[in-house]
Amino acid sequence: MTCLIAFVLVSCSKPVKRTDSITIPLKYRAEILDPLQAVDESTVLVVNFLHRRLYAYSPDGNLEPDLASGEILSGRNVTISLKPGGPRATDAVYALHRVQRDANQSWVMEQIESVAETGPYSVGIQLKPSPRPAATDWKLAKIKLTLPQCAIFVSADHRRDKSFTPYSRYRVEEQTGDRILLSTTDGSPKLEFLAMPDETARYFAFREARLDAYEALGIHRKMPYDSELYEPRTMYDLVVLYAAFNVAENSALAQASLRRAINRAFDRESLCRNTLLGACVGADYPVPSVLSPPPHEPFPAAGEYKIPVNRETVTLFTLSDKERILIAEYMREIFSRFNIKLQFRIVDLPSMVRESNKGTRGIYLMKWSADYPHAENFLVPLFHSRNAGVGGNRAHVKDTELDAMLDRSGYSVSEVRALQQRLRWLSPWLFIGFQNMQFYRLKSSPLKIPRIFAGWGEKAIITR
Repeated sequence: MTCLIAFVLVSCSKPVKRTDSITIPLKYRAEILDPLQAVDESTVLVVNFLHRRLYAYSPDGNLEPDLASGEILSGRNVTISLKPGGPRATDAVYALHRVQRDANQSWVMEQIESVAETGPYSVGIQLKPSPRPAATDWKLAKIKLTLPQCAIFVSADHRRDKSFTPYSRYRVEEQTGDRILLSTTDGSPKLEFLAMPDETARYFAFREARLDAYEALGIHRKMPYDSELYEPRTMYDLVVLYAAFNVAENSALAQASLRRAINRAFDRESLCRNTLLGACVGADYPVPSVLSPPPHEPFPAAGEYKIPVNRETVTLFTLSDKERILIAEYMREIFSRFNIKLQFRIVDLPSMVRESNKGTRGIYLMKWSADYPHAENFLVPLFHSRNAGVGGNRAHVKDTELDAMLDRSGYSVSEVRALQQRLRWLSPWLFIGFQNMQFYRLKSSPLKIPRIFAGWGEKAIITR
């Protein structure tokens, strides 16, 4: 009888996950763990835990020293001291020179002219000439030094056999097709990453309490969860949704006033809250408020504009995912009020990018995911004339006043607000909003869900 009671108690109790490991699902496989190849979300997540950088973001979203212990800025020269017991200057310089020489990743260090050893545990950085204050350029450079591409590893090992020996507590214990297991050097829990591309499979793993962190996507944001086991957490994804106007001069949409009128008629708040189930927050400006306060001025008045006498047809390039199709359908209804018919052209992302790079006329329903958490990353790539097309400026904006503001900006709150107000006036986009990520954290886990994606890493584990 005692055995039967024990069996019933065990069967009815909630599932208990082992505490000697932390399980994090990946949407896709992370196959190559070379930091320079860490450009997709899954690989970035793994590399951020595996490797440390000179600077890193805390789970609360604060930029902090990681392997660096201090810095001195003198003019456009910076001297960085390294923490005792960590890498030597040789390791840091070797890793950063590797980034500078890489054709695809050298942009990470675009503010930096040179990097050199100034002592066994001291690194000297010279900033490039710029019309901006040195402090602004160093802040931008320091933020980019948090990126996984700037991981610091044992240079002697890489020279010998191209291996990456990290300065974190983690080591790759096992790597198979869908699983990466990181062991630890200090007895803290192991980290298990599981590639789970299927959203429903992730949801059921979450319901069975097999995951320490679960990101609820789409309809799964509204499905039930066990509040005794999990707690909800919002993470700011730093992704802006927009529709870029790249239209011919004879199009009615070439009128900035008409584009402003369409922006003012677009009920993005209702769209994001109801149709998109809260997956994004509506906004009529491009910089997420977690990075800089939004403009306090109202959206500019439309002014005078002409509606086409004969209905104009404009191509709308979009991907086939449900979220974007829902946005496109609402856009079609709004544009029809201005006698403009949107003709959908559903393509894959490479095709859309290729057409935009060529300058093919139309409206491009797109997303921009920030490489680094700073207002500049939502302004210069997306709106400076030198970045038209290939550089990320999908609307092919060419405005000399805007270029001058971007070139000299120190990115203070007032400067970012002025830039965003200028962009609202030009309205090169139909502004939609910012994506957010809804996570659930296993309450018994030492894992913390960071405020922004860059906060994933060693600091997201609470050690006792």
